[in-house]
Amino acid sequence: MKRPEGPGGGLGPPQDPPPPLCRELWGSREAARYREDSRGGLQRLVPPGACSHSCLRRAAARVLLPQGYPESVSPDYLQYQCWDALQHPDGRLGHPGGSPGRGGGRQRRHRHRGHPHLGAAGFPPKPAPVPKIARFHPKTGAPADGVGMVTRITFAWLQGTRLDCEAKQWRLAADVLNDAALVLELLAPAWPRAGPALLALAAAAKCIVGVAGGATRAALAVHQARRDNVADVAAKDGSQETLVNGAGLLLALVLLPLLEGRPWVTWGVVTLLLATHLGANLRALGALRLPTLNRPRLRLALGGALRGGARQGGVRQPHPTGDAVIVVPGPDEVNPREPLLPGFSTRLTLHLGAPLHRLVHSEAEFRKALECGTEDYIIVLRPSRGWVGVGLRRGAPPDAPLRACAQALLLEELLGPDLPPGAPGGAALRPLQQRLRRCPPGTVPWGVVAESSRLWRTLGPAFLRGLAAAGWETGRHLLAPDEWQLDWAGPEGGAPGDEPRPSPHNRLRPSAD
Repeated sequence: MKRPEGPGGGLGPPQDPPPPLCRELWGSREAARYREDSRGGLQRLVPPGACSHSCLRRAAARVLLPQGYPESVSPDYLQYQCWDALQHPDGRLGHPGGSPGRGGGRQRRHRHRGHPHLGAAGFPPKPAPVPKIARFHPKTGAPADGVGMVTRITFAWLQGTRLDCEAKQWRLAADVLNDAALVLELLAPAWPRAGPALLALAAAAKCIVGVAGGATRAALAVHQARRDNVADVAAKDGSQETLVNGAGLLLALVLLPLLEGRPWVTWGVVTLLLATHLGANLRALGALRLPTLNRPRLRLALGGALRGGARQGGVRQPHPTGDAVIVVPGPDEVNPREPLLPGFSTRLTLHLGAPLHRLVHSEAEFRKALECGTEDYIIVLRPSRGWVGVGLRRGAPPDAPLRACAQALLLEELLGPDLPPGAPGGAALRPLQQRLRRCPPGTVPWGVVAESSRLWRTLGPAFLRGLAAAGWETGRHLLAPDEWQLDWAGPEGGAPGDEPRPSPHNRLRPSAD
């Protein structure tokens, strides 16, 4: 390649390529850089070797490691897990039930409180062909082989990060699936041809119950343990469950002679016990008062603050600092209203910590996002698609995800009913609602996003102080941001090293909106 000529007509030194517009990182590793191409789009360039190694490594980490590894776990995590996994096959060979910490103990057939062993209530076991992939272990009762392995790994991969953030929702889902699996097991002997399929579905459901029930139970034990006594709380919870299961077994022994040969009466008793079980679980979840903020609780807290949902209402001036504090509903007010069905009462799909190629489609949109965002994050709102995305900047303060998520939920709140006259900042927010409603389909309302960022510089800190004053934990949260981070620092933002090569499948062009 010919070098550019210098001032005297000779060959000058090779010129450095222009700095990238933005770098995209997955955790602590650089995934791509973006530059403007000749047609106004964004050219995505990946570092050498990233396609062949980083993607596979990222996929394996998503399936097998906690989100955010290694920053999200202790330094001893990997060493412990390697040795713990190594002892697992030996334990399986020596003990058919598996080692205490895996397989046999953790994935035993999940029993919840609230109903006895209904399988014995009037339905004596009948011979039915059971495939090996749906067979239960004779000692532990755990779903064995193919169905159990695939279901456990797939469910932990798809929903593992949400088990912490939506502990109530998945606790209820585990109870519903447990009862559904029980009904399938009761129906299997009645239909010999469909029996194997029903048992396979029951096995898959029980695997999900084992993962979701155990994980959410651990999350709730962390909430309930106030003296660093999580192990003690979990152990006593197991003792309570054993006692209740013993009482359920006695009840089953009493009911079994009465239900023998009476299938309709048996199904009536089963229905009554299942309804009691689910009703008790709903009351138990309603009694929880979790002080950590996940997305549903943050949405309710913000909506209550803007629409007067708090008992006190309005804005007050605390003494002696004089900083404005928006009165926010506390955990005792918000938790009973938290929806137990995921996605309920949401108007927008929120992607917190989105990659750049999900946020913008051209260099002009990227420039607009920087102008309308903040120094710690950018927000892109697409109302016609029901989607709002937040790009978190690398090196932002720890509270940036909370502030960004609250601003994104503020935009979602503006898409709802009119704000009341006494809402904090209502005089400025109500015109934004009208502008959002007049937004042409398929476009990004950059003016509304920019104005919300300007208002949030004042409302945001007041809202965060209101959260802390109401008893919410603002130092940690359960908002589940994705691991993508962006670096748009300018000339100093590029990473040293070899020049990334263009990815043939990632040339972003200007979009219609």
